[in-house]
Amino acid sequence: MLGDIIIANVIASAFLILLIYLLDTNEKEPPWTLVRIYAITIILTYLYGKLIGMGVKNLHVPVGHWFANFYLAGFCEEFMKLIVVLIFVWPLKSFNDEIDGIVYFLIVSAGFTVLENVGYSFRFVLNPYLMGVKTGEMAHYHQALTNIVLIRWFSGHIFVNVISGAFLGLAKKRKNMWFVLAGFIISVLLHGFWNQMAVWGFLWIYALGFLGVDIWIFIVMTKRSFYFQFMKRLKSRLKELIQEARQLAVDTDLVVLMESVRAHIGAIGRMQGEVMVEQAKAITQILPSNIKNTPIGGENGLVRRFLKVYGILGQDRKATSGCFWLELYLKFMLTGFFLLTIIMRLMLAK
Repeated sequence: MLGDIIIANVIASAFLILLIYLLDTNEKEPPWTLVRIYAITIILTYLYGKLIGMGVKNLHVPVGHWFANFYLAGFCEEFMKLIVVLIFVWPLKSFNDEIDGIVYFLIVSAGFTVLENVGYSFRFVLNPYLMGVKTGEMAHYHQALTNIVLIRWFSGHIFVNVISGAFLGLAKKRKNMWFVLAGFIISVLLHGFWNQMAVWGFLWIYALGFLGVDIWIFIVMTKRSFYFQFMKRLKSRLKELIQEARQLAVDTDLVVLMESVRAHIGAIGRMQGEVMVEQAKAITQILPSNIKNTPIGGENGLVRRFLKVYGILGQDRKATSGCFWLELYLKFMLTGFFLLTIIMRLMLAK
């Protein structure tokens, strides 16, 4: 039983980490750093659980829903995750863009979630397991374990911490810790209401609305990143160059080449890390400041410049478009869910 619970939840958590990693569409964070933070969070979550458990036990008074949901869950759990983030994430050199705040906070959230889910698994599958041992029929136990893992692998922590991560990224980029405090307060309230909605029976409505807000925040923060901002400025500059080229009646083929370069700018968002930065610098240096003051070489010089830029972008790179976002938010989430279901059922089969 212990092995089943741990393996099942680790598999679910691995899918969650993979999803987070894939959603980081531009500069990927170092995998080893993500794993290290994930492991640290699991250890501290275990210690946190022991500490809170002893504290509640020593109260010797019944704990109400509001206290449990907003203080023990909302305040204490969000505070623990925030401490991990501030100590182990904030100083990282790789934490250099607003969108990174979401990625790192979600990794911390995934570490917290996996250990919490192990506890939930024991809580909800123990009786079916004991009954199966007595009767020799383990189907109910397997079904109970499958259900709890599939339901909780994408928990409320993930929904809440997209918002926490957005505020963390803003705080890092703007060097203003008030964003961290604001994000913490909002996360505590949202987390508390998440648990309270479960008590009232309206969690699915709350979660659906939350999902829409999280997707919107993720897209906004991604577009605020250095990569998308650079692409935006580059498109604007190329538009001005194309207009100038038309006014000067330069060769039509050159104008077509310039338009093709502008159409492929989205591809630069698919480059990773230092490659992206270096290529951005190269493109900035290659493009002329204007068409009229063309350097030696005339139009042929311009053609060579734009061919170099076009080569940097690459014709086979995938442009950042609506299809790109659809792939991220449907392909990986849906296929990941179904793959997880299949693996769970194969692993727990009789």
